[in-house]
Amino acid sequence: MRSGLFGRMLPHAAANGLRLVLLNRPEYTHSTLLSDDELAMICGAETSFAAGRGFLRRRSIEIALFMAWFVQAEPIPPISDKDQGGLILVGWSSGWAHIAPLLAYADEVPADVVQALTPYFRGLCAFDPPCVATGLPLKGIAQSWYRPVSDSSLTLAEFCGYFPKWVSSYYSHPGFHSRDYDGMSETSIIDPPADKRPTTECMSLADQAATLCQGAIDRLERPLFAMPAKIFLDVTQRLFDGSKEKANVWPNCKIYVVSCEETGWEALQGCWQLEDLYLQKRESGEFGRELITSAMPGCNHFPHWDKPEFTCEFFSRCFGKAQETFHRDARF
Repeated sequence: MRSGLFGRMLPHAAANGLRLVLLNRPEYTHSTLLSDDELAMICGAETSFAAGRGFLRRRSIEIALFMAWFVQAEPIPPISDKDQGGLILVGWSSGWAHIAPLLAYADEVPADVVQALTPYFRGLCAFDPPCVATGLPLKGIAQSWYRPVSDSSLTLAEFCGYFPKWVSSYYSHPGFHSRDYDGMSETSIIDPPADKRPTTECMSLADQAATLCQGAIDRLERPLFAMPAKIFLDVTQRLFDGSKEKANVWPNCKIYVVSCEETGWEALQGCWQLEDLYLQKRESGEFGRELITSAMPGCNHFPHWDKPEFTCEFFSRCFGKAQETFHRDARF
């Protein structure tokens, strides 16, 4: 899926005090293709730890370089003492894997990039990230469920025929408010009302063609998420390890986790497990950054397409005002 999915938010952004900058990752439409050498770094289950780590680190540095250029090229207000100004970097869905290394390996970011972003970088947001992008093992009943993102037996055509409906459907999770890992739903809402049909099935053929990029899925996404889980797990653990060296890099940068109430179980696992790991680290005194969580009621994995005005309002409230650290049950 490409950044055009967020285009519906643009008409509502200014009214909610937001400025949106939409980036496509490499391999997606109108973005730069990865070189053969870069693609060779990721080869599914055979990917070495060093190669996988290096690949993810490079992608995050590329984004940081863009941000450093952007704050110099545009009149961006620096961070104020009221949680205003600056930049918040949002990684939706699998995009989280491309931005999380920025804080996980913050002590390895070039010094000039760190310096350029320090007055502006105030947030890194995991927006409904899939659990596979965290490297954390599944919990509860979902451990035995079918996981298309990990099914290498599917042809590209089979994957692209199955995945869009699976990821964009609406799901009713009985255990959502109690955070019960055994209270997740594997199947989507049966006979959904018109406003809860799978997002991709409500798109025109032109919109489907513009948002689903099979080349990126084939060359980047499927080989990337077939890598050994330990590569993603290293990023997640380092994100929360609380070392002084990393805490001193972008000290004003908080971590946000935004979940969607009716998203698929894969993303719900990702959000909850990031929160759980944070709590474990905080209780042991190992984590220094603030983490703020919020949940979008009545939303599937595509609120920016199905409910763009609400998504702008939500982001404005979530990012635009000071909140108590770790709002586990915050709902707008």
